Amino acid sequence: MIGLPARLSSRTGPRPQLFAGALALLLYLSGASAGSAPPDAHEILRRAEAVRNPAVDYAVDFTLEVTNPSTAWKERRASYSMIARGKDDSFILLREPRAFHSATVLIHDGSYWLLLPAASAPLQLSPRNILDGDIANGDLARGNLLSDFTPRLVGTERVRDEDCFVLELQRAAPRALSPRIVCRISVKRFFPRQLDYYGETGRLLRVATYEDYRKGSLGLRAMRIVVDNQVRPGERTIMSFTNLRRFDASRFRFTVEGLTAVRDAAKVKLGEDLEARLEDLVPLLAPARP
Repeated sequence: MIGLPARLSSRTGPRPQLFAGALALLLYLSGASAGSAPPDAHEILRRAEAVRNPAVDYAVDFTLEVTNPSTAWKERRASYSMIARGKDDSFILLREPRAFHSATVLIHDGSYWLLLPAASAPLQLSPRNILDGDIANGDLARGNLLSDFTPRLVGTERVRDEDCFVLELQRAAPRALSPRIVCRISVKRFFPRQLDYYGETGRLLRVATYEDYRKGSLGLRAMRIVVDNQVRPGERTIMSFTNLRRFDASRFRFTVEGLTAVRDAAKVKLGEDLEARLEDLVPLLAPARP
């Protein structure tokens, strides 16, 4: 019988629930056709990543709503637009609040660069800058778990009345922000359901829950991610995605030099019009270099 390590079982509920999850996994495996191998940890993660972070070009708009009753501001909201190329390259443009409109973030090969609206040069963000700020949420949507971590199947668990595989991911690439992630992935459809992110000291930092799966031009995708901050108890971030669509990113250079061109094009075309489209940036960009 496949069970959970002791360090996981303290967070996974009563022991009968654990036994039920293990039994569900055994039933799943026994139901496989003769001669077919059950999915291993790498295959489970591969199928989950095809849903969470597909290797295609696309664009999406999203909002961040952050609440924390223990702070003076209580709640705040920001809106963004994102262009993604494959699994590793992204531009994220800030649309609101207006004071920071057209600030742009480049995510390239695990590095993060920020270019503010009036800045002459971008700033490379350190891992601490990323983990301590809202930009950490970009890692939830765009971190490349398949290439940056080594997965291990450690058991099953019931998550909101659904049987889930439990994978423990260990950092395999220096660029990965977290040394360890525990993933709950649905047995039936391989949907990511919950990802727990741990820090260098072993402390649980964030719990991300993937919700509201909808079918669109990119297949089934979670349109809402709820992040509970374990370092600042009571702080919750809700990421809501809209207008997810395929997007031709061939004119965009996902480099530090290309970051300035995208920011400047956003200033001209997006302006203060929150309804303006990312597609309107393309005519202002020079052809991408091979």
